[in-house]
Amino acid sequence: PFADLFKNRPWVILTLIGICMNFFNGFRYAVAGYLFEYCMHGDVTVSGLIINYTVFMTFGELTCMIFGGVSPVFTKWVGSKRMAFMWAAVICIVTSVAFFFVPMDPAYIWVLVAVVILTSVGIGIYSPLLWSMYADVADYATEKNGTSSTGVIFSSGTMAMKFGTAISGSLVALFLGFSGFISGTDAAGQTVITITDAEAVNQMIWLLFSIFPAIIAAIMLGLLYIYPIKK
Repeated sequence: PFADLFKNRPWVILTLIGICMNFFNGFRYAVAGYLFEYCMHGDVTVSGLIINYTVFMTFGELTCMIFGGVSPVFTKWVGSKRMAFMWAAVICIVTSVAFFFVPMDPAYIWVLVAVVILTSVGIGIYSPLLWSMYADVADYATEKNGTSSTGVIFSSGTMAMKFGTAISGSLVALFLGFSGFISGTDAAGQTVITITDAEAVNQMIWLLFSIFPAIIAAIMLGLLYIYPIKK
């Protein structure tokens, strides 16, 4: 029964972890475009190579794919899925905080790319682990309740993904609005952007790409600490 899920402590905690994971990813993807438009002031050209939002995030995506494949080996090395996820969360915390201290200047674009790549190492490691841990939660539910709820448990992972991505995007708009970024439409239906405090908006964008995700990753680490399936 659906009610049995809420008696399944590992499921509750893992679903919260899944929401946090998608909050972390959602903040970064939603903010990266603003970062290039308002903090970097457009595309950055380095020796003929154009680095824009797409190129910038592609460095991270490629790293995620590589370390997604490394994740099983890393998990075996550290001894458990929970520990591998915790180490990945630590990587995300440290590198996200480090990003905040890089100067907001196109001259440091390769430093920013390097930090994004390092952050994506953590993302690549934990991304496949979530679904593998849902399988453990399903086995736990079967053993505890005597009934299989595998389909509901895995569908909750999809729910966490949609919930985290949608809400994080809304929060980005909310926080940018607080800092002085106002988006509206004119009589012709064209988007009109009004910025009342450019410095505050730029600082908020930088925070939303670095410190905010670091806080989310720290919450994720705390949830992993109390996650009861240790192996």
